[in-house]
Amino acid sequence: MKMHIINAEGKPLGRIASKAAEKALNGKQVRIINSEKAIIVGQEQEIINKYTEKFQLRDLGNPRKSPKTISRRPDLFIKNTVKKMLPMEKQRGKDAQKRIKAIMGNPENQGETKNEIMEKKDKPHITIKELCKSLGKEN
Repeated sequence: MKMHIINAEGKPLGRIASKAAEKALNGKQVRIINSEKAIIVGQEQEIINKYTEKFQLRDLGNPRKSPKTISRRPDLFIKNTVKKMLPMEKQRGKDAQKRIKAIMGNPENQGETKNEIMEKKDKPHITIKELCKSLGKEN
């Protein structure tokens, strides 16, 4: 089984997530490295306000719909974003989710892999690490 490494440093979160979902649905193992350095394009304060509002909302009638599904850890934040792009009501989507791993930093033992190349953005943005820190993540 082939493994694809996606280096998320300086790349838009949506593009990373769609590429990872596509590769995982095709049966390939996907590793997203440097997940804390991925970016969300837009005005920094607007993005922070959007995610802060999601944390303040509560649905007492159905706790599964409450925003506790959003993680403050950068690696889980990206993994959840990819999960939302998969057809989770089908077994194919559930199997694809198991093939995706997001890793903070760059591990030494990558072995023989093919790196996914995407363009970097020079627009106003915020990194996932900064966003998670503003949402209450320590470190």
